Amino acid sequence: MNLKMFMTGMLGMMLAISSAEAGGCNTDAPKSMVITITEGSIVKAGFGLAVANAMQDAGVQSTVFIAADAVNFALNKGTQPKFAGATPKELMTGLIRKGGHVKICEGFVKLGGIKKSDIVEGVEIAAPADLAGALYAPNAQSMTF
Repeated sequence: MNLKMFMTGMLGMMLAISSAEAGGCNTDAPKSMVITITEGSIVKAGFGLAVANAMQDAGVQSTVFIAADAVNFALNKGTQPKFAGATPKELMTGLIRKGGHVKICEGFVKLGGIKKSDIVEGVEIAAPADLAGALYAPNAQSMTF
């Protein structure tokens, strides 16, 4: 089994589980999901963004924080690799269209000399306090990729 087939299967399983959890009578389901992506790997970043989209589709408010080596995925420059047929930019814009949020760490924006015009449309610049607030919100759960 190749990696693409494995990851596609895992994504399908996550979608099924998240849909069942959100649609069932599980009253303990999180009301928000915070996903932090710091890895420059398309597999990890793509999977994190796919999970965020699946959670948003299931009715869970999803917020993705992009930092460290993953910052390049939130920029308009260059050609992006694909994860399960979509680029990180496409996954981010899809999440934003569904009402989710994507935020890029202001520290890495400053460190990289990144201008607002360099950032994918709809991606917000966020301070560390924004991440802390999202992580400590009531009924929030988090994942890191």
